[in-house]
Amino acid sequence: MPRQTEPSVNNALGALLQPMARAWTVRSENVRAIVDKPGLQPDIVITEPGRSPVIVEAEYEPARTVEDEARSRLGLEVVDGRRSVEAVVALKYPDAIADSNNLASALLDARLSYCVFRDESPGVSRFPESGWLTGSVEDLADLVKLVSVPEKAVDAAADALQQGIDRVAAILDEIDTARPAVNAVIARLLGMANVAQTRRMACAIIANAMVFHERIAGTKHAINIRPLNLVCGHDVPNPQRETLAEWSAILEINYFPIFSVGRDILRQLPANYAARVLRTLELTVGDVNATGIENAHHLTGRIFQKLIADRKYLATFYTLPASAALLARIAVAGMDGVDWSDAEAVGKLRVGDFACGTGALLSAVYEQIAARHERAGGDPEKLHAPMMENVLFGCDVMPSAVHITGATLSGAYPEVEFNGSRLYTLPYGRQEDGSVKIGSLELLQSSSAMTLFNTSDPAKRTGRIGEETAAYVVADIPDEGFDLIIMNPPFTSNTKHRDADSGTLAAAFAAFDASEEDQSDMAKRMKRMSRDTCYHGHAGLASAFVALADRKLRPNGMVALVLPFTAISGASWAGFRELMTTEYTDLTVLSIAANGKDMSFSSDTGMAECLVIGRKKTKDEDPNDRAKFVSLQTRPASFVEASEFSRAIKNGTSTRRLEDGPYGATPIYSGDSPAGGILDASLGDFKMGWGAGRVLDASLAQVAHSLTGGELWLPARPERSKVAMTFLNQVGKRGLDHQFFVSNAHSAPFTKQAASPTATYPALWNHNAKNETYMVCEPDSQMLVKPGMEERAGKLWATASRSHLTLDFRFTSQPLAAALTDEKAIGGTAWPNILFDDARFDAAFTLWCNSTLGLLLYWWCASRQHDGRGRTTIFAIESLPVLDLRTLTDEQLRTAENIFDDFREKELKPAYLADADPNRAYLDRRVVCDLLGFDEDTYRAVRRLAAKWCAEPSVHGGKRRPKGARLIT
Repeated sequence: MPRQTEPSVNNALGALLQPMARAWTVRSENVRAIVDKPGLQPDIVITEPGRSPVIVEAEYEPARTVEDEARSRLGLEVVDGRRSVEAVVALKYPDAIADSNNLASALLDARLSYCVFRDESPGVSRFPESGWLTGSVEDLADLVKLVSVPEKAVDAAADALQQGIDRVAAILDEIDTARPAVNAVIARLLGMANVAQTRRMACAIIANAMVFHERIAGTKHAINIRPLNLVCGHDVPNPQRETLAEWSAILEINYFPIFSVGRDILRQLPANYAARVLRTLELTVGDVNATGIENAHHLTGRIFQKLIADRKYLATFYTLPASAALLARIAVAGMDGVDWSDAEAVGKLRVGDFACGTGALLSAVYEQIAARHERAGGDPEKLHAPMMENVLFGCDVMPSAVHITGATLSGAYPEVEFNGSRLYTLPYGRQEDGSVKIGSLELLQSSSAMTLFNTSDPAKRTGRIGEETAAYVVADIPDEGFDLIIMNPPFTSNTKHRDADSGTLAAAFAAFDASEEDQSDMAKRMKRMSRDTCYHGHAGLASAFVALADRKLRPNGMVALVLPFTAISGASWAGFRELMTTEYTDLTVLSIAANGKDMSFSSDTGMAECLVIGRKKTKDEDPNDRAKFVSLQTRPASFVEASEFSRAIKNGTSTRRLEDGPYGATPIYSGDSPAGGILDASLGDFKMGWGAGRVLDASLAQVAHSLTGGELWLPARPERSKVAMTFLNQVGKRGLDHQFFVSNAHSAPFTKQAASPTATYPALWNHNAKNETYMVCEPDSQMLVKPGMEERAGKLWATASRSHLTLDFRFTSQPLAAALTDEKAIGGTAWPNILFDDARFDAAFTLWCNSTLGLLLYWWCASRQHDGRGRTTIFAIESLPVLDLRTLTDEQLRTAENIFDDFREKELKPAYLADADPNRAYLDRRVVCDLLGFDEDTYRAVRRLAAKWCAEPSVHGGKRRPKGARLIT
């Protein structure tokens, strides 16, 4: 059979792509497709109303000219829709396709190679930067859908909205001076404080309603609705009256999530100010429409989310859109047994977010469900009503957040009618009847139906469309009723004490100006509601929302959570890890090895986060005590990158295990560039934490795991050596929490004063990096006994010791994991005591902890939630893996004391420079060779390990290394 020509393959591919999106027009090998270039014949042109056209240029491998051809298509104007091409896909066909008798079958079975070029400021970008993506025809269709978003138009629309909102926010600021009661009422409607941020949000809500108004005016469902220029244009005498009348007419049709709050805000404005606001925003809407996306209804939510995300219009930590897409893709991909072609079956799904905020996660799930339905031959527009009415459940305590969620979800197809939604503003704080409520967490102890108090505030109405909303609304949120629960819950922890911050008793419930009495009552209610769950006050409200998700999720359902990184490492999160280990399977845990803002999936949290996705076991299913730990080099920067990360995670078949030795993780690539790694690890003892997250070089995790088990297995060293290891609580005893010595609680017998050379009760209390460069540290405080507390002071002094272990290790500035005082001293907030029965253990312990092997294990067990910092707790240190000092011979213990004496006057550099510190190198040699008896090759491998450890972002924290700092062996 003669070889199939490239045009034949292009036509076959176009035929396969056409049914994958109902709104697409796919033309293959057509001339007269490009404006002013009638002879130009692109391989495949894909157009869709409201989106940028995408061209696919394809060649058989090796496809030497396909990239140049693809680049040349950027900026061309397509005849269909008269839009410019912002993205072109360069595609390589496997050569074997040329010999196929059935091109469609061959293409569906093939692994295609492709990259995408985009016309971006300041020039053309290529994704991936080098190499090629590989995937199926369906993956290619997914990519085309993603890159067809007219980013320039979206940016222009968001900029226009921002500028308009800024202008009218200044008007509300003016009102705040002249008539402050007006803004106070508006703030109450939004459930927010009367601050500048709230006023901007109020303006954004009005602007959003006006954008929708203009888009639906005159459509078949709103044929009698007048356009904006006729209701609030500059020649309209009373634009407030006309606009309110029109919005009331719109609400008779539908669109309650979009217009109800906007109308109530507009009603509060004095007529003269309202006229200025409306006339200014009428011009803004014109600028938005001028960007050319006025008919792109499905992009409205994207624009509004971008407005919030990029301009920080909400003072909250929202999930970034690309992060939300990544989480939703992995979660929806794990939903087994769904016939995506069956609209009725899809309409019976239940998806919940009980801390929905601005709706980023629900929007991302909606997009994934709609895309799967469409690729299976369904019509996503017909799916909109059941999605809004029955599938998507969202709850929050802020009316403004629920409004945005409703507006964003409705924006997918605003012309489609639906009868109400499952979006609820839940009562929070002190209620009119004197009780307190704790928002969504009331559902922890509810039956399958919960009665929600619905105040007279229009913004808090949670019923169906229109005015006639009952005072009480019954929300059907049944236990084990959801197929997917996806959340980024609040992280606030209940760790404040009465002597910490004035007016703050229970930090988790201090929002909305709650009084101390309110906070106390809410904390008590939380304790009652969360009994026998994984909630822990120190873990914070996020752990309670996990318990809520578990209660509402049906067996075989998927959970997808954005959590603080301490969820997989912190002691207070042990209950969460136990729940995941025993009741869930197919766990995937994603974290980011980068620093700064790039280590979180949310905006501006300032801490590392993780994504946890799992499937709830069925009753007869055995637990799987293993999980995939994915460490990304950076968070996804775009929807395309999120798509590629999710595919790499989903398609990974052979994953290297934690116990397979120091060979690293199974890599994830973005083209030719490493993007992260996947490590299969046992969940092990849930109390100890899961250390396999947020690791750039997984060989470090593998070494730490082996060493914890008593084997020294080093990179490039195939042989394994035995090392006697144990846990700290087996060889020593931790001291007391600092609050037992100094606090207003716990009958603390001491007060803390400045250090004194003649102190009776010296203490090593706080960190001071300048005074901690030697392993022997001077006490920085002294304890004075309170009158009448002498006996208790004596008992507590008995827990003093010479050895101290840090709880808060800043690798970027502090050299020591453990310190020794010449005489016994009380351990404080930073340096709790470690007590040994054998005084000879003090020196060996301090040496071990400050060697590279000791630093590695501290880092492995500590929380790596912050840049260049490892934190643990006084309870967690009991399970710190340490050298079993009990197995050391008398000679080894004498050697340890000699080594320690040798190091008394040797200054150590901060830990992040352990590889370049000559004294740390000398310490490693003495510990590895002289104390433990290993050879020179082992010592050199340990020093190589030091270089790897110092290269970890969670160790160096992005801090620049001194000039000339290099590995010392």
